[in-house]
Amino acid sequence: METINNDSSLKDGLISKDKLIALKKNLIGNETVIVICGPTCSGKTRAALNLAMLLDTDIISADSMQAFRYMDIGTDKQDLEKFSVKQFMINICDPDYRLTAVEFRDIARKVIKEEFFNKNKIPIIAGGSGLHIRAIIDDLMCAPDSRHELKKEIKEKIKLKGLDYYYNELKKMDMEYALKISSNDERRIVRALEVCYSTNRKFSDYLTNWEERKSIYNCVMIGLNTERKSLYDNIDKRVKEMIEKGLLEEVSLLYERGYSGCNSITQAIGYKELIKYLDGEMSLDESIEEIKKNTRHLAKKQLTWFKADGRINWVESGSSAGIKDIMKDILSIINLKVEHGRI
Repeated sequence: METINNDSSLKDGLISKDKLIALKKNLIGNETVIVICGPTCSGKTRAALNLAMLLDTDIISADSMQAFRYMDIGTDKQDLEKFSVKQFMINICDPDYRLTAVEFRDIARKVIKEEFFNKNKIPIIAGGSGLHIRAIIDDLMCAPDSRHELKKEIKEKIKLKGLDYYYNELKKMDMEYALKISSNDERRIVRALEVCYSTNRKFSDYLTNWEERKSIYNCVMIGLNTERKSLYDNIDKRVKEMIEKGLLEEVSLLYERGYSGCNSITQAIGYKELIKYLDGEMSLDESIEEIKKNTRHLAKKQLTWFKADGRINWVESGSSAGIKDIMKDILSIINLKVEHGRI
């Protein structure tokens, strides 16, 4: 992974030693949390690692799938210990454990307090799981996680009575939310009904502070943006490298251990497609192409999610941007926030 050595970075004009000392003091004093986000394959880990090395701190992963043990190659876990940088929120549970966004939030906030603020270190959250980032940093009332059996039951009933019937059911239970969505949006209708049925509360109750985007921390949010062609090239390259590193063998081992039906595996790109190959549903080449296609779709969804958040300051991280350029832009954003007293 491309890195900038601390001493050379100072010499090359990224930031003077005095300014770096002052910046760290300010960020620590204000208990600032730095967030590095963006779509998959945009260079978040590289940027976070270089920033952590510069600020003498560690990283909190906001990748929901990296939390699971034994899922290493497909989630692109990186060994940062050789750079003397710790990663938190990685390998915290087995694949068959149902880790909710609320539990993830609670563990991460505990880490921020005990491993960073209490030790005068600057938390750097890095990842592409937008929901989990917001769960950690924002003052949200989170809706309960999806219940597979109830969700399946609602979908079966929709097949029998039609989507219009259940859209009208939603209007009776939560008119406010029903009017915000299309009567043809089955995914959102099912999710809202699932919450209404399981909690006896309106789904809209959980969205009251969603649009406020109010953080409980002093945050500097940085998004990495890569032009589409470069991003898709990165995706194809990463998938090829994962296969070469032994992704199929990793998935086969999980399959043999009985994890193939776990929620984490059935949701994780790179795993669910190869499970289909192991089940004889498609060829290996077809499953690899499916991984590439699904990763591109994920990147598009992630970018849409993050672009909706006006707090994010965007940095170009495409093929034309070297790590020094990226770091200069990131430091410029952080310094600007400090100088204007916005953190």
